Amino acid sequence: TNEVHARHILVKTKEEADTIIKQLDGGADFQKLANEHTSDPSGKTSGGDLGWFGPGQMVPEFDKAVFALAVGKYTEQPVQSQFGWHVIQVEDKRAKQPPAFDQVKDQARQAVIRDKYIALVKSLRAEAKVEIPDEKLKKTVDALENTK
Repeated sequence: TNEVHARHILVKTKEEADTIIKQLDGGADFQKLANEHTSDPSGKTSGGDLGWFGPGQMVPEFDKAVFALAVGKYTEQPVQSQFGWHVIQVEDKRAKQPPAFDQVKDQARQAVIRDKYIALVKSLRAEAKVEIPDEKLKKTVDALENTK
């Protein structure tokens, strides 16, 4: 999965967005225009910077447009969403980085322990006659044993 680093300028009308695109076509600076025109409060001081994000993290219309753009390009037509009209620029793209081992080692350890526990319980139950009179508990135990 790829991630994209993008900026945007959010305005209320298509006309405003068209005007901004014309200014960009004329060589205007995207970050400067974002600071001056965006209605996104977090974008007013960051040049419209959205940081890195992956597919599905933005509204569908925005998502479709941003992942179709090449690095360094901006939308030639404004993109409409429930928030208003966006002019979007892609700063960079990269392959999504897997999480660092330190971030997932506890989860991995728990998964291994759980799998070994389930295998042990299965083998012990296969050797012993175990009756579980409570139907709900029996269903839960059966479901756990059938996960592997």
